[in-house]
Parts: sequence; C-alpha cells; structure tokens
Amino acid sequence: MKKTIFALGLVIISAGFNAVHASTVLAAPLISKTDVKTPPPAAVLAAFATNFGNTPVRQWKLRSGGNWRAHFTWNGMAWEATFTAAGVLVKSERA
Repeated sequence: MKKTIFALGLVIISAGFNAVHASTVLAAPLISKTDVKTPPPAAVLAAFATNFGNTPVRQWKLRSGGNWRAHFTWNGMAWEATFTAAGVLVKSERA
C-alpha cells in the first residue's frame, strides 16, 4: 500500500513539473517585428560610420515607423542612435 501511494505521488509530482514546463514553453513571447536578423540598409550603415566611426553596434532594431535604431557603447557609455532608412540621423542619446 505504501509503495502504491509513493508511486502515485511521484506520478502526480512529475505531471505537475511537466505541466509547468509546458505552460512556460507555450507562454514564451513571440519574436517581435523589431528583432531583426538582417542588417540595416547600406545608407544606414554608412551614416552610422560617418557619425560614430568604427564603433561596433551591439544590436540593430527596425522600428515600427521604418527607422533603424542602433544600440552601442561609445566612449564607455551606452548609446542609441536612430536613422531613417535613407540614412538620415534622427536622434542620438545616451541609453
């Protein structure tokens, strides 16, 4: 009888862990439109290089209005710069 109760308890506990894991996987956020794997247009890259030299960009994001935002570290501080698709610098600010 004790073995049956113990086995039943293990089944219930493992089912609970599986349910929690499944809900975590199903509740994972979808990739948003701003998470882009393709690089920005050449005009944007050239404008960034003109304004910030060869500073490496940590992340590029395509904003909903079609602008591109660069996240980077410049002179030891976190910065963001926003460019139009044509390569015009809209704004830059410390993040």
